Amino acid sequence: MARKIAFIPTSSDGGSATLNLDEIPADVIEEIEEVYKALKGNDGRMRAEFDSEAELATYRTQVLSYCAQRTIDGKPAPLRFRKSPTKNLPATTMDYRITDPPADKPAADAAATPAETPAATPANAKPKPGKK
Repeated sequence: MARKIAFIPTSSDGGSATLNLDEIPADVIEEIEEVYKALKGNDGRMRAEFDSEAELATYRTQVLSYCAQRTIDGKPAPLRFRKSPTKNLPATTMDYRITDPPADKPAADAAATPAETPAATPANAKPKPGKK
């Protein structure tokens, strides 16, 4: 059966350009910190509405840039920014979350051997004669 498969690239800017911290407005930084505090420990997301898609893209770039470069007392303290799907909402509306980055997974011990798992037996397999 033939399928149509196509690569859909992420938009060229897509909010991925990193701005210098001095290019991010102070009110945006304050807002990010407030949103982070409001969402920390609470299950939910924020919704922001903008006058244009360009304004939303600019804000998203500012938020991503700040979250990636955030520091506390001179030490890196990045945040995780996630834009949520906004099905059936205008293109000028963004739902998002700002959280702590996911914890690093502990590295597997190279000396440890994986536990042996018995081979799976098909449910309809018949036992060999003489074995139960």
